[in-house]
Amino acid sequence: MADLKVNIAGVELANPLIAASGTFGFGREYAEFYPLSTLGGISCKGITLQERPGNPPPRIAETPSGMLNAVGLQNPGVGHFISTYQGDGNPLPSFAGEPVAVDLSAPDAATLAKALWDSLNGDNKVSLYVNYVNIKTGAQERVILNKLEA
Repeated sequence: MADLKVNIAGVELANPLIAASGTFGFGREYAEFYPLSTLGGISCKGITLQERPGNPPPRIAETPSGMLNAVGLQNPGVGHFISTYQGDGNPLPSFAGEPVAVDLSAPDAATLAKALWDSLNGDNKVSLYVNYVNIKTGAQERVILNKLEA
């Protein structure tokens, strides 16, 4: 079998097939239709610190050139995503395998790291690495939290 590994921004993926953000939900929704383990990665929808209901309808409008949408970042919030998101409310199992890049919205690295850390259950609180990129300036901040130091 051919080696299809790719390196994207320092993250090695088993292959270059990545489900697109916004079209694949958070990934779990498609598990019954497609074996997720065969993907190189999933670019899930953006997740905010708190749950967001999104914009009120109408969210989609047809135009002469195609369509416009304004869903408004509807999402369950980072705590639900990390601790309970499996589509059926069951907790996610402890993570094993390749790291997963997730688009999360927060005002700064410290706020994001604290929200993530506080959202984890005790069994999952070992170590947390957050690489925060300000999309307006391109500036990066890194925060590392460790169970023994928190």
